[in-house]
Amino acid sequence: MSLGSFGYLSYLKSNSPTPTEPIYNTELPQIIEEERETSQDAERFNILLMGHGGAGHSGGGLMDAIIVVSVNITDKKATVISVPRDLYFSGHKINADPSIRDAIAAVTGLFISNQITIDFDNFIKMIDSLDGITVDVKKAYIDNYYPVRGKENELCGFSNEKIEEVHRLYSGFELEKQFTCRYETISYGLGFHQMSGDEALKYVRSRHGDGDFARSMRQFEVLKAILQKGNVAAVSKAFAFVKTDLNIDSVNELLEKIANPLEYSVSYLGLSDQNVLQNSKSSQGAYILLPKSGVDIKTYIKSQI
Repeated sequence: MSLGSFGYLSYLKSNSPTPTEPIYNTELPQIIEEERETSQDAERFNILLMGHGGAGHSGGGLMDAIIVVSVNITDKKATVISVPRDLYFSGHKINADPSIRDAIAAVTGLFISNQITIDFDNFIKMIDSLDGITVDVKKAYIDNYYPVRGKENELCGFSNEKIEEVHRLYSGFELEKQFTCRYETISYGLGFHQMSGDEALKYVRSRHGDGDFARSMRQFEVLKAILQKGNVAAVSKAFAFVKTDLNIDSVNELLEKIANPLEYSVSYLGLSDQNVLQNSKSSQGAYILLPKSGVDIKTYIKSQI
């Protein structure tokens, strides 16, 4: 899709159900999204990207986003593969695996050459170091229950009697929703939106507007926006915000091989209940995802990249 086509946004602006309006005059490099054949012996590398809450966040050590970027240098194509954190692997959810890198390699059948991990606070700093990003929002979005940091345990003025009542009447997220002061509403209309680091984090982290599978697509939109904004200087600057087994020399080698990243066709592949996975529950009653019967995830991924 061409990033220079903005005429349709006039209609979208007047019909958007959300207060955050798209922007109209922005010049960005074009991201190519087209089907390309894969050579039999294509040179490829696969990098694992992971995001987690970090200090000060509930479950901050668990991976909140798990993405494999598979780059085919020979045919100039890159695939962003999203692996849901609820995928059940070796007796637990994959985001809790002690070696997620090995677990992802086992599930996808891809050799993971390197990994990059970032927490929420450093994600914000990294985006802000790029002076923000411009995200192409593909679907109008609203989440009335985005958690406000630091208010996770607020009682919202409830009396002890009221707290006892809501605990008697509700459980799980329905119980949490009763404490409205713990949440804020975030929303985006269709089109291009300029986002700061904090806004980009909310966009990729939010999960109560459309679910985890759609959230993975929003993470892809942000990755594309970072690619459009990035350059060699930005890549070097990013090392201040991430944990990785890459170093500047190895990054420079990869950049030399890749040449111009804007010549690559970029596609998205989300593992979901629409292709290889099915919804299920663990023996403890937790929501999990399992491979569909008769489906081999490795074979499916190989056919798509």
